[in-house]
This record gives sequence, structure tokens and C-alpha cells, in this order.
Amino acid sequence: MNDTSHSLLETRFSKELIDEQLQKIFSDPFFANSDILRKFLTFIIDETFAGHANWLKEYTIGVNVLNKSAGFKPQDNGIVRIHAGRLRRALNNYYNNMGASDYIHISIPKGRYVPVFTENGSQLPTDEPGNDNNHLNDPPTLVLTGKLAAIAVLPFQHFHNNALENSLVDGLGLQLSNALMQFKNYSVVAFYTVSDLWKKTLDLSKLVSMAEINYIISGNIQRMENKIRSHIQMIDCNNGIQLWSCMYEGEFTSENIFKLQDEIVKFIITELTGSDKLIGNNSKRKDLVAVA
Repeated sequence: MNDTSHSLLETRFSKELIDEQLQKIFSDPFFANSDILRKFLTFIIDETFAGHANWLKEYTIGVNVLNKSAGFKPQDNGIVRIHAGRLRRALNNYYNNMGASDYIHISIPKGRYVPVFTENGSQLPTDEPGNDNNHLNDPPTLVLTGKLAAIAVLPFQHFHNNALENSLVDGLGLQLSNALMQFKNYSVVAFYTVSDLWKKTLDLSKLVSMAEINYIISGNIQRMENKIRSHIQMIDCNNGIQLWSCMYEGEFTSENIFKLQDEIVKFIITELTGSDKLIGNNSKRKDLVAVA
């Protein structure tokens, strides 16, 4: 690997610097006149900085960038590869002309969709004929060191389709996903990304394959008048084994939804922190039950 080429955990380039570089690139006519190229490049950079570099595959790019349906089959449709080729050529054109003196170079090695950030003067990938497979066996340049395990929160199941429960479940999934980011051994897949894919597929195996998820946290909400009970579990997607579970019980009113979300998330994180099932934890606790 070139010494001036960096992984996310090592790079001196902050997200702010990369965003500034994007604005320079987007002033180039090739990008200024193409919504797809701007959206494609922004998406793969944002996902990489979010820790989801392993999620950047033809399918997810097709669905999220090109608005393809959940039934999109990259093996039968080369549209992602076509636009990726356009993007590589547009970047090469920019750096050969307007961006020749830019300090930060952004490139996308052939055979992958993970962007590479290099300093001015380093060797950039080219689109020369016959070199399509030159980079296929290279070690990934811009990935999280150690390739963090991807964890995702599924939307919690609930049984009363009303505004209160919908608000509780939606907020709970988002807040829990954000809270899981404290576990440095995991890459957390964005909740709304998971939620959107789940609505399109309703198939757990497809969701896991699409987003390359290693672990899922799922649960349900049961309500009886002003009492609420939630069962939560963590599943190893590689073998379907339930690694951990807990149960929360508390009060539910229209006035305490935010407080209830806070309490449930705090409870789950506390229990996970004490479990030996999260990578890096050493406790012997396994199945946990508590009442608020």
C-alpha cells in the first residue's frame, strides 16, 4: 500500500476536509451536469466514513443511488458498473485538469466501490485498457482496520398501529442505533437504512446479505393499557443463534414517550455492556431479565 494512502482510522483527512474537496470536484462540468455522479460519489464517501465500507456493493448502490427496486439483480443489470466507470473517468478528468494541484485526491480502484484518499503526488488508479482487474486482489486501502463487525437494529415489532406506538418504535430504533456506536468494536448500520431495506424486502436473510450484517438486535413492544413490556434479543447472523436477550417492563403514557425511549435504550446498553456476548466484553452474564 502507498505510504500516503490511508485507512479511515489512520487518515489525516477529516470528513470536513473531504466535504470541502467534494465541493471543488462538483464545480467541474462533468459533475455539475450529472446528479447521478454527485450522488454516487457522496454516497460512497458518506457510507465509508460512517463505517459501512463493507456495505458498498452493486446492490446497495443500485438501490440507494440509482433508486432501483428491492428486486434489483446486479448480475443481470450492469448499470452500477456503467456509472462507476463514468465516475472514475470523471474523477481522472478532474484531477488531470481543474484539480491537478489539489492537495486531496479521491479515487475509486477498479473492482471495488470504496473510495481511496491520497495526498497530491501519489499514484492514482487509471482507466487504461486491459487494467480492469489490476486492483481486484489488492488489499483494501480505505477500510476500517480489522474490519469491524456490522451490527444493526431492526424496527421493533408492535401490535397496535397507532401514532403513539409508531412514534415510540421509530424513535427507539434510531436512538438505540446511535447508542450502539459507543461500542468501538462494531460498525453500526444506519437505522433508517435498515428500516427502509426491511420494508422493501421483509426477508431477514436478504437484508443480512444486502447490508452484510453480522449481528442484529431485534425486539417487540407489548402494551396493556399503561403497562409496557419489551423483549430484546441479539442474533448472530452467521448461524442464526440467539446470543443474548433481556426483558424490560415499565409505564407507558402519551406524556412519557421520550422518557420511556431513554429508559429502554439505557437499560439495553447497560445489559449489553455487562454481557460477554459483545466483542470485547468479559462478563459471564448471558440471559438477563429486569423490571424498571
